[in-house]
Amino acid sequence: MSASTIESISEFLLHAGTNFQVLDLGRGIDELSAQAFLDIENGTVPAPKPRQQHAWFAIVFWNTQAANQHYIWFLKLPLDEQGLLVTASRNHFLEIIVDALGSSLADDSEKAEKLPDNPYSFVPPQSQMAQCNAKIKAMLSLPLSEGAALAREYAMNPSETDWQSIPIQGIADLAFQLTDSELESSLINNFDQFNPAFQDALMQACEAVPVSDRLQGVFFSKLESGEQVNLAALRGVAATEHQPTLARSVSGLLSHHELDIDSLSVIAARHFTQFDAALTKQFFEAVAKVDERESLDGQLFSGLFADLVQIPSLRSQVLLMLRDENRSPQLAAAIGRLFQQTRSS
Repeated sequence: MSASTIESISEFLLHAGTNFQVLDLGRGIDELSAQAFLDIENGTVPAPKPRQQHAWFAIVFWNTQAANQHYIWFLKLPLDEQGLLVTASRNHFLEIIVDALGSSLADDSEKAEKLPDNPYSFVPPQSQMAQCNAKIKAMLSLPLSEGAALAREYAMNPSETDWQSIPIQGIADLAFQLTDSELESSLINNFDQFNPAFQDALMQACEAVPVSDRLQGVFFSKLESGEQVNLAALRGVAATEHQPTLARSVSGLLSHHELDIDSLSVIAARHFTQFDAALTKQFFEAVAKVDERESLDGQLFSGLFADLVQIPSLRSQVLLMLRDENRSPQLAAAIGRLFQQTRSS
């Protein structure tokens, strides 16, 4: 097997004797079918949830003859202005791994997990790594971590378990067990008894899973604390589809709070699914105000614009915002600076 005969990452993995599953890590953790991943990596469809002008993937694979051993590649691949993957970069990555690994993947998967130096691998933050591991265990019916049992004990009886002994991975594993009605009820009933650090870790872990209206209601109650927005709760109430209650809540935050850069970043990353034309404009109005308040000279606005305009489901609304004449002086100035930057680049 040589780089000249392999045309895709998918083909390499299949020829190397593995089964594999791909997760999109751009804005959450979403399963991709083999065909969807192939279409994305071939540049025939845009990446559905890009971030920072890249597509972000976790590729979990296992030897077809040793299904109990699983390995993960974390890859970020650049996108062009239309949100299509730059296939030259994909081909460069293929050259690197084929030259280094040849066809040895099936014989020595552990070696293959330790990729040679390349510009496309990345190490996820601890919380995302834990969520990804938990998702893979749930997806492939793998055993849970030892920490999951500790997390469950604390959820059921917070007064009898030391929360400090619970690892982040255990909390992430717990979030992926919320289909257990007994566990969910315990979390709801005992939530106020949990240590605030455990509350935050649980809410953040729940950004990667669907939560019931009841549990989401608990998270909503923690969303605002005085003038501050609880970022963990803001992550925890995220939804992959539009929810009128959530959209109204996001709109309320944008209207009544002087949000900081972190809050705006979480809204862009986790709540873009709530954006209609009005909320898109409201979001960028808030961004423009923070840009002016923090004297960022348009950098925040241009960065978030470039990020959100590449999302296929949001692109038309973001572009429509640029042409809306009913806008604040701050938004008008931010758009003007954006056009100036575009012309000068």
